[in-house]
Amino acid sequence: MDFRELVAKNINELIRVSGKSKTQVANELRVKPATVTEYTSGKALPSLEKAKQLCVILTCTYEDIMGPLE
Repeated sequence: MDFRELVAKNINELIRVSGKSKTQVANELRVKPATVTEYTSGKALPSLEKAKQLCVILTCTYEDIMGPLE
């Protein structure tokens, strides 16, 4: 699994656990729903700023999104 796939998997799981929809997350991030879809499909990575915002929105840590450092 490459880094983008890992981040996509983590974001998908965090969204699922949060009980929010991808559209709700997009609205809170102030991005288009297509952007969240890109994050959850591995087509794009969130910027550092968006990753920080995701941490607040999904009540998680940066490591939860980006994966543990090895």
